[in-house]
Amino acid sequence: MKKYNNFLTVILLSVIAISCAVNYTTPGGDIKISNLADEDISKILQNKPAIEFPANIAVARIQAPNYTNYAYQARYANPQLQNGNFSMILTRDADEESSFSEIAKLDGIKQIAPFNKLLLPYNYNSIKDLRLAAAKMKANVLLVYTFDSQFSIDNKNYGPQNVFSLGYLKNKNVKVRTTASAALFDVQTEYLYGLAEATAEQSKTSNAWKKQDEVDYLRIETEKESFKKLTPQIKEMWNGVIAEYKK
Repeated sequence: MKKYNNFLTVILLSVIAISCAVNYTTPGGDIKISNLADEDISKILQNKPAIEFPANIAVARIQAPNYTNYAYQARYANPQLQNGNFSMILTRDADEESSFSEIAKLDGIKQIAPFNKLLLPYNYNSIKDLRLAAAKMKANVLLVYTFDSQFSIDNKNYGPQNVFSLGYLKNKNVKVRTTASAALFDVQTEYLYGLAEATAEQSKTSNAWKKQDEVDYLRIETEKESFKKLTPQIKEMWNGVIAEYKK
């Protein structure tokens, strides 16, 4: 019996040691879309809408430079980091496709489609780079969105690209708060039609966090929820565009 108890103790210590040795890295940050617009204030004020209906909308998810997250790293062993002022994310992890299908059914929209990576430059420095790529897709409207996912453990905040041990999470409350933001631009003139934003939050307390997937699941779920909340706002924004500019 004593040997059996010793054996269980060894197993338990091994599990604890493994948990402590496994780290999770928080995802990269969002990007302030307003910072990517033309810096010439006078030019911005002179921008006019040039939209024609039905519109073709190009969709781009952008994040901070060299953005990555756990799921992306797991999917691509050596993710290619991008140069420039922001990163283009071509994968879909937050059920965006179903939301885009809903948006595509709105009045005045002919087609809504994500960017084709073959049309994109390697370096991204401004909204103008995205507008040029959208123009190659024959799109006249550009929808840009980004996620800002913030982690906190027992009220201690962890910013983008922070590392913590899973062993540290035992009996602690892990909270993820995600804000999804979107902007609608005119491809031809960079006229800003509108902005939208939505926030979601999830938390979990666990006695044994053994895998990074368990932690990353909270991020994925909050991003899904935040984008789900954002979708009606994008619809409302588009209906406003229709009401004001469709003749």
